[in-house]
Amino acid sequence: MFNLLRKLVAPKHKSSTAAFEYLERDMIFMGWKAPKGQWTPARVVLAIFIIASSAVYFPTGVFITFFVDLKTLSATETMTVLQVALNTMGFPLKLFILRLNLWRKFYKIKELLDRMDERCIALSERNKVHRWVTRCNMAYLSYQFVFTSYTISTFFIAISSGVVPWNIYNPFIDSQKNTMNLWIASFVELIPLIFIAIQTWMVDGFPLLLGLVLRAHIKLLKQRVDNLCSDPSKSDDENHEDLVKCIEDHNLILEYAALIRPFIEPIIFVQFLLVGLILGISLINLLYFADAWAKLPIGAYIILQICQTFPFCCTCDLIREDCEILAVAIFHSSWNNSNRRYKASQLYFLQNAQRTITFTAGSIFSIGLSTNLRVAKLAFSVVTFVNQLGLSDRVSKNEPFLHTATHTNGNANINTTTG
Repeated sequence: MFNLLRKLVAPKHKSSTAAFEYLERDMIFMGWKAPKGQWTPARVVLAIFIIASSAVYFPTGVFITFFVDLKTLSATETMTVLQVALNTMGFPLKLFILRLNLWRKFYKIKELLDRMDERCIALSERNKVHRWVTRCNMAYLSYQFVFTSYTISTFFIAISSGVVPWNIYNPFIDSQKNTMNLWIASFVELIPLIFIAIQTWMVDGFPLLLGLVLRAHIKLLKQRVDNLCSDPSKSDDENHEDLVKCIEDHNLILEYAALIRPFIEPIIFVQFLLVGLILGISLINLLYFADAWAKLPIGAYIILQICQTFPFCCTCDLIREDCEILAVAIFHSSWNNSNRRYKASQLYFLQNAQRTITFTAGSIFSIGLSTNLRVAKLAFSVVTFVNQLGLSDRVSKNEPFLHTATHTNGNANINTTTG
């Protein structure tokens, strides 16, 4: 399983498409694709069950709980249901966007990467591709660790507290009747949540993998540009041929960037719309309502939310920086003593390279750390708003959230009237 993470050996260098190897294994496991293109009745049934439980039952159950059982939930449980409800609003939409583009364009991405790898002839270039593939798979495994940590910690801490983990509406099993019912109801919630966790780290990790592979090939192109006209034994025609190959490589990079935009921009846009509010609710729960043990899964959930946007936003800023470094490298390459044809091609290459590769969320705002920080500020605005209302002082952690809040507000109104 971890062959991609081992120390590279020259005959076994991995290609760029190996960056998606763990992702493709999860695609097979989740029923997104069949191994070797073969669909069996069992796999079709499993795929339907996974979609029905994760994209239909779980989101529907969360919203039913929010409107039906809200009066009986404590403050911590209410905040947990609310943050999960907001997240489940975005999950089916992100899943639909990714799968809609996946079957049409994923094979094109892999074909394009194979063409880009054909230029990696030198051993140093193959080593660099292998190292970036290793980074991609390490990043993907990190996503798995974060999502798994949240799922496991929430499950066991909730059971140890005598409540179900996510309060999904279940009219058939009374979890408060006895311990056996509690375990059964908790496992009924855990199964679709596992499917959601796996598909979410696939959806959120895929843009990061695409961005890391893009960075790898921009850096490889910069390395080739640095070597232009560096061999005195080459003729002007041979130097010009090397330059033309670099221009072709750059065109492939631009084509790759255009091909991955439909995967990236809508998904990040949906996440930007939700992450600030979800982080705000999670911080309120962490700071004001959760007990010592409940803070552990909430902290894991906050890290999970940060991982959904921060790594890729950081990668986008680094891609822009790599493009600027590439343009500078083209300008400072050894072209002074070249002929007129070489200089004309060099100028064309420089003009194209000065157009940095950027991604925009929903074609509205640029994806980067600055945008991510502005979105994250909404979380602190939500916390500040709740703090000014004094809600944390008026709501008990253990009593039903709405009952306590309503009772406190009623007393406040009576006191005001009496005064």
